[in-house]
Amino acid sequence: MSSIESNQESKTLLTDEEVLNLKNTDEKGYDFDNPEFVFTPKGVHNWKQEGPYICCRSCDVEHAIWIGMEKIMVGIDDEGRPILKPR
Repeated sequence: MSSIESNQESKTLLTDEEVLNLKNTDEKGYDFDNPEFVFTPKGVHNWKQEGPYICCRSCDVEHAIWIGMEKIMVGIDDEGRPILKPR
């Protein structure tokens, strides 16, 4: 048996208790499994266009807006909203 095979055999899945402990020690305290949890993103976003999406890189939780291939982001206005122009 190779060392890779023995390493793969020694890996085990986390138990339910270990998963709960990891969730409880989450630095941010986000609980997306709880239906009453509400995530409020920051007021200002660091937008970057990636293909047909503009993605926020400043929030703790990744989020994006689909703008399609017909528009291009040319900048950000004074209020932090993306400026979109037709291609």
